Amino acid sequence: MTEPSATGAGPARPRPTDLRSARPGRPAGSGTTSAPSGAENGADGDAGAGVRLWPGDHGTLPAPARLALARLVRGPYLAAESDQDTWRALLTNEDVVRERLADQYLDLVVDADAQVAFVRDVPAQDAPQVVRELTLTFLDTALLLHLRALLLDSADARVAISRDEAADHLGMYRRRGGGSPMDFTRQLDATWARLIESGMLEPLSGDRCVVSPVLRTVFGADQVAALSAEYARLAKESA
Repeated sequence: MTEPSATGAGPARPRPTDLRSARPGRPAGSGTTSAPSGAENGADGDAGAGVRLWPGDHGTLPAPARLALARLVRGPYLAAESDQDTWRALLTNEDVVRERLADQYLDLVVDADAQVAFVRDVPAQDAPQVVRELTLTFLDTALLLHLRALLLDSADARVAISRDEAADHLGMYRRRGGGSPMDFTRQLDATWARLIESGMLEPLSGDRCVVSPVLRTVFGADQVAALSAEYARLAKESA
């Protein structure tokens, strides 16, 4: 989906900050095709050749590599499915892109199987926090866990879900909030909109969305297991 920091991977009751962001940023856990037209000039030999794209340009990377770098910094992630040319440019220029990101205290994560890439803060104690975080609510986290499980269970790694289907799953937590059905509907609307804005859900037609493949990578397995167990317990208490 520049955002998630995942902390608190224990059996304790989840707080809104357990998965603090729906954009890949500081997750708990962390393919190759031919270069696109023009990317051939972005190989190592041209990385420092002083490619000028506009008057007064001080950059040294070729245009495709710069675009990949900019897309990663802007976030929430870069996916081959939606931008094949920029994805190929990233793979062709991966080493130099990593160097430029490291200069900004950013680490590049590339999932070759899911064909997605994103940046996160470097794991250095004194490094500044560069990636913006977005606080998630209880329902946000519950839905993200559900979406990730659907994605991992999918044979073709592509999952679509409707708002009503999300409501059916999250309905098990409705009594936990103690509010009215209208309150729950407003909370669900906010969750749905937040995950779309963060890039974790990509709108299709109607009220259906595709689940971002980055959810396979962005959260650590140990943390997800602990949170899933706790949310399952809370769902039973709310039944």
